[in-house]
Amino acid sequence: MTAYSTPTQQVTNNAAVIFDRTASQNGSAISHADNTASFTISEPGTYFATYNGTAAPLANAQLPETNLVQFTLNGTAQNGASTQHIFTTANETSAQSASLVFTVASVPATLELISSGGTYNYSGVTMNIFKIG
Repeated sequence: MTAYSTPTQQVTNNAAVIFDRTASQNGSAISHADNTASFTISEPGTYFATYNGTAAPLANAQLPETNLVQFTLNGTAQNGASTQHIFTTANETSAQSASLVFTVASVPATLELISSGGTYNYSGVTMNIFKIG
C-alpha cells in the first residue's frame, strides 16, 4: 500500500496527517480511502510501515517549537516509531521519516500518523505499508 498527499496541509496539534491519494494497493489486507488519515488493517499478521515528508512551522508560530510525528495503532502511540524536530526559525523546514514494524492480532486495526507540538504545514508526505508475515 502506498498513499501520499500532494498539496501542503496544515495539521493541528494532536491531529492525524491526511493522505489525499492512494497510489498503489495490492490485496485486501491494507486499505486506505483517499483524503483520509486512517489505514485499515483487515488481516492479522506482521506489517512494516514507513513515512516520509517535510514539516514547517506556521509563519506566526511561537518559536522554538518541538514537532513530534508518531505512529498510532488503534489510537495508541507506538514506541520507537517517531521523528522529532525543534524549529527555531519561521522559514525552517524539516525532512522527516519514521518506520515501524508492528503486529496485528485483532482486526480491523487502524494505523495513523499523529502530529503534535503545535500546528504545522506538511508537504510531500508519503506512507508505505507492507504485510511481511
